[in-house]
Amino acid sequence: MTSENLSDLLGIFRVVVDSGSFSAAGRNLNISPAWVAKQVTRLEAVLGASLLIRSTRALRLTDAGQECYRTASIVADELTWLKDKLCADSKAITGVVRLNVPSIIAQDVIAEHISEFQMKYPSLKLDIVVSDSFSDVLNEDVDIIFRVSRALEDSTAITQQVSFVPRVLCASKDYLSRTPKIETSHDLKGHKALVFDGPQSSSEWFLRCREGQEWIAPNVVLRANNSFVLKRAAISGAGIAFLPKVIVENELRTGQLIHLNQIEDADPFKLFLLRAPRKHLPKRVQIAWRFFAQACKDKTSWE
Repeated sequence: MTSENLSDLLGIFRVVVDSGSFSAAGRNLNISPAWVAKQVTRLEAVLGASLLIRSTRALRLTDAGQECYRTASIVADELTWLKDKLCADSKAITGVVRLNVPSIIAQDVIAEHISEFQMKYPSLKLDIVVSDSFSDVLNEDVDIIFRVSRALEDSTAITQQVSFVPRVLCASKDYLSRTPKIETSHDLKGHKALVFDGPQSSSEWFLRCREGQEWIAPNVVLRANNSFVLKRAAISGAGIAFLPKVIVENELRTGQLIHLNQIEDADPFKLFLLRAPRKHLPKRVQIAWRFFAQACKDKTSWE
């Protein structure tokens, strides 16, 4: 078997895994499901290993299949890189860029720039997974991961810090009108706190005011692993929330929430972009990386 034929089989296998079934892969490739299944069987024979566990419900990868899928992705990216290298017109670059994005960045940064991205790169498609859990760029089928964190652990991934993500203390006007006045961080201890409970989160808040900076243990009445739940609770008057500024800017402008600006975030989170280290980074990934890194930097209200 030639290397070209093996490349074709790897490509078909990748489509099968991405599609979830032989039938769906056949539709995507415009060939019969039986032919797709036959090509996967040929690939298994060439490699001398079972790649898929077939059942009436779904296909499941074996350990060898997982390794083969990673290789198939690398081969596909290498071929795409070669194609991109031979094509100077960015509008002719095709393919799908897979992004893994936390909810606060997806809804208030990425979503508002999708139309601009489509206009600049009409032949590129985006596949966005919104997730607040930490994904592994080396082991998951993703091109770029957006991660909000104070710092990144040692990693072989390629990273770029693109912005800060400061949080603000905020509450509804109704809540503040019926509770004790807040002038310093110590005053927060007598208030109801709406606290984020997620990766790298803490039940304490690290704050700065005129008296200096310190950790404050607020009176927690609600924990949630979603900042938008906390925002809605704060708007309804449930208490004080410590939320990323980017997701409450509109509510602060309209007066639905009041910014307690005498107290500041003493240790803002940072936004990083991560990708797997590859010798030849596909042009489609380079384009998306530069575009969204700049879009995040341009969010001047984060400063």
